[in-house]
Amino acid sequence: MAEKQLNIHQRLLGIMADIDYIQKGPKTVNGQYRYASHDQVTAALHPLFVKHGVLPIPTTEDMKQEGNRTSILLGVAFTNVDQPQDHVYVRFPGFGVDPGDKGPGKAISYAFKMACLKTFCLETGEDPDQDAKAVYKASKCPEFDLALPDHISCNDPKLKAFLKSSAEIMGKDIEDVKREALGKMPKFLEALQNWKPKKGEKE
Repeated sequence: MAEKQLNIHQRLLGIMADIDYIQKGPKTVNGQYRYASHDQVTAALHPLFVKHGVLPIPTTEDMKQEGNRTSILLGVAFTNVDQPQDHVYVRFPGFGVDPGDKGPGKAISYAFKMACLKTFCLETGEDPDQDAKAVYKASKCPEFDLALPDHISCNDPKLKAFLKSSAEIMGKDIEDVKREALGKMPKFLEALQNWKPKKGEKE
């Protein structure tokens, strides 16, 4: 069958027939294990996209910044270049941890890499694309302190203990608990007033 007559599914299958594994690179994460990077994945697939007439078009559908972590939802349209209306659309999340301004780029690269790996069922072995030492850190929420009534100090021991206990129960950072409390401050203050520490918790 002539290449131009192939639909997008046949073209994607042609790419899968040409590649089934991507070799992990020489770089290691903390000297422990190697991984296949975004650049390695795109370098391996680029000539196959050209060969089979498939154009991958990524689109960021959603992005959130929380402290030093960026989370995104990336959509990728694998498009038949001879019939642009013929495409396969996939969505993948991505996360990037960076103290500077590289978080969005890391998140997009990770999501695009995973979209390619999963769409074409490619093996790489272990794939820790982000630094194993990177830890999520929520940004401060100064608005919470300003929203407190005059009779409650932000340094109040009971308030601190309540926030810590709530964060542990919810599995969230204390600053994120504060951020959620802003939208329901009356209920939060009522819960604080009625709260009593469990055995072993300090008020």
